[in-house]
Amino acid sequence: MGSKSAADAPDLKGEPARNPRTPPWREPWTSLPGVGRWADLPGQERFWRIAYVVSQVAVRGLLALVLLTVATNTGVLSSDGSVAKRGTALATHCESTGPVSRAGLGWYWACEAQITWSDGTETRKKFLNSELTPENETRPEPVVYRKVRNSADQIAVDKPMPFIGLGYALFVALVFATFYGVRIPGLPPMPAERRAERRRRVRLQWWQPLALPIGWGLVVAGGLGTASAAMGRSVLVIVLGFVALVAGWFVSQGRRKYGVLEPKVLPPDQTRRFGKVGRLLVIFGSAAAVLSAVTAFPEWLNVISAVAVPLAVVAVGWRLSLVANRRSGGTDLAETASNRTS
Repeated sequence: MGSKSAADAPDLKGEPARNPRTPPWREPWTSLPGVGRWADLPGQERFWRIAYVVSQVAVRGLLALVLLTVATNTGVLSSDGSVAKRGTALATHCESTGPVSRAGLGWYWACEAQITWSDGTETRKKFLNSELTPENETRPEPVVYRKVRNSADQIAVDKPMPFIGLGYALFVALVFATFYGVRIPGLPPMPAERRAERRRRVRLQWWQPLALPIGWGLVVAGGLGTASAAMGRSVLVIVLGFVALVAGWFVSQGRRKYGVLEPKVLPPDQTRRFGKVGRLLVIFGSAAAVLSAVTAFPEWLNVISAVAVPLAVVAVGWRLSLVANRRSGGTDLAETASNRTS
């Protein structure tokens, strides 16, 4: 019988034979194609390692395009610097670009334009991201020239950018996500038994599955709220969103390293207390969300920012109550390879 590697053995802390066993970038140099361990791997294992690396490159490329799309459409890339002079731009030629272009994802107009400045000088520039459209071949659009310290000067269409706060809020999170990547389910494939065990453990976790969804939700809601008058509250919502995203990152790191850990078994009375706390959070969070919406109405961006935190409290309370019911019912507490005693 062949010997099993340590990666094939059940993990007593996490799920059995966590998946994937070893990230490709942590393999020794001897695992390169045709050298050492790589040459000894079965064909199927080679295929899934290559597929995993390719998928991570694709994920990071897609996230980079999403980052560029958000930055260009919210004005992050054309809002810095003081205005040095003003003028008008008249489009001379426009063409449609997409679905992937220098403006990111989507279909946009890219227009060559003749710019006439207030001092009478003229220049030409190509505007991307539908800053100008074919309509501007007959209707001039106001533009500004901005002086940017330690960077190239910018010429941009002079128009309101209400969602620039959303752009800056998402910029930081998306930059991190682009470097960190996102695991694609099924690459490499996980056996049905391990997948069921993983799902069972996730179902019994109190708050961990909510960290990333709540974090992204708060960042988006706070970013949208920066377009309203309640700037201070929106910034607080964004900060809380970043805190949740950091917590979600630690959860993700733990899963990548150890798998999904076996949830700690709590005494029945403590489980019931968690359930009671969860129901109270749902009640108070719902009341706070209604009150916040009423006070922020009718400005819908202000409403979104106002109800974001109360709704996050409702989500946490609902999760605590749900998990308490699952643990009390005992349907998800089946014996597994990682908690079995001899």
